Amino acid sequence: MNAQPLPHVLYLWARRTLYIAQPGQPIEFEPAAAQLVVSLGAPFRYRAPDTRRSHACRSLLLAPGTRMTLTLANAGIATCYLDALGQDFGLLAAQMSLQMPGVYCAAPREAEFQAWFAELQQSPVTSAEAYHRLEQLINPGGARYPGVDPRVDAAVSLIRDSVAENLSVELLAEAVNLSVPRLVQLFRSQVGVPIRRYRQWHRLFVTAQGIARGLSLTDAAIGAGFTDSAHFSHTFRTILGLRPSDIFSAPGQLRLIVADS
Repeated sequence: MNAQPLPHVLYLWARRTLYIAQPGQPIEFEPAAAQLVVSLGAPFRYRAPDTRRSHACRSLLLAPGTRMTLTLANAGIATCYLDALGQDFGLLAAQMSLQMPGVYCAAPREAEFQAWFAELQQSPVTSAEAYHRLEQLINPGGARYPGVDPRVDAAVSLIRDSVAENLSVELLAEAVNLSVPRLVQLFRSQVGVPIRRYRQWHRLFVTAQGIARGLSLTDAAIGAGFTDSAHFSHTFRTILGLRPSDIFSAPGQLRLIVADS
């Protein structure tokens, strides 16, 4: 008798997002947020799109905008999308092995990440418990996170607070007292992707929140500012490497856990 597939687990927090699954297919994507990818078993292989050679590892840290193809073993995989302002990325990258620009291997406490993510897929805990444990693994010593530019922080907050709107770059720049070229430069340097790309990423997050509240996928996507289902699906596939149906269209196979109120 075939074993019952383990459910997908998706945690949504304001600072980070955690997705645990067993995709069973190669994933080609261009993340709009830094991400830590951890195998729950055998190593996976990763390959940049402009190379033929692939490399094996059990944990991979990717900078925002780094195009990558992952070929997975039969084991599950956990993907933690890190904070928008690059603080998690800066902390972890300093402790990992640089493989190529924007790509690092061998996360600190790798075995602990693997064991906990595997346990979490079997038995999810509350949002608060999961976030506390994730923080302990990313920053066990409570080290000071790298600083952020307060003007970029303010611009990110404005985008989040007006997700269904397309606030122009000019309005964002005016709100944080910067010229448009300076905001564009600082935003790309701090966040790792252009303003438009970050806005798309945050809309995916808000769509998932809408689904957690009981909205249909289409209504949640439009409420998050996507023009239609095709626009949402294309963005989803490009950034995450999966189709929306791979995550949201399997009844009983997704445990979606949002931040505690």
